[in-house]
Amino acid sequence: MRTRVFISSAAAAAALFGTQVFAATQKSAPISKFSGVDEIVFTCTTSKTFVNIPGLSRSFTVGAGAAEEAVVMLQASFSLSRDGADTAFVRLLVDNVIQGPGDQVPVQSLDDTGSTHGFNWQTRTLSPGSHTVRAQWRTDLGSSFCADARSLIVLHK
Repeated sequence: MRTRVFISSAAAAAALFGTQVFAATQKSAPISKFSGVDEIVFTCTTSKTFVNIPGLSRSFTVGAGAAEEAVVMLQASFSLSRDGADTAFVRLLVDNVIQGPGDQVPVQSLDDTGSTHGFNWQTRTLSPGSHTVRAQWRTDLGSSFCADARSLIVLHK
């Protein structure tokens, strides 16, 4: 019974936020390097379509050998002005391909004081060579979605 309730709740959340529900997948890959960027410049967006979060882009190279996944971690102090019932979203692109699970992650804040949010992604399999990661954001209704201190870290082979 609890499994059915959880699945129903997940499906309801997916319908509410417009995302798909995916089955859990397990991955593993060797990690021997990291590439990262920190930004502390306060910035905002009111875009209703996804745009790049300033400063949260990073290029990295997967070493020679077999194709591998990478882990990307985003940590930021986000705030959303709540003039209405707006919702803010973030997503991750690797080489301009949206990474799952789902195509976006909802970020909600009860007021404009901000709070820290962290998100982790396991990328699709990446071939050896150069790749670029970009974090993007948007709102549904165009409220002011802001970020202060933030970092993007890529763990890779």
